[in-house]
Amino acid sequence: MTLQINSDEERVDLLIDGDIYEEHAEFLRDMSFSYARRGIKKMDIQLNSTYYISLKGQQCLNFMRETLGRQGIQVAFKPNLEVLFCQ
Repeated sequence: MTLQINSDEERVDLLIDGDIYEEHAEFLRDMSFSYARRGIKKMDIQLNSTYYISLKGQQCLNFMRETLGRQGIQVAFKPNLEVLFCQ
């Protein structure tokens, strides 16, 4: 997995290429929680060349999205995670 990050005070854009396994998802979760502590309000995650996300990775990313959502942080996956999970 490769990752490109663009951020400012209120927004983080992540561009991800490659498959996502549990350890990658955990890294993304921890990094996202760190940005949340700094006060971001929106996170856009673009899954470019991602064709596979492991089951544990899926669970971790869903946990991240739900947890951040409860904190009022908008998290958008493009394409939508559910589309990738059904493949």
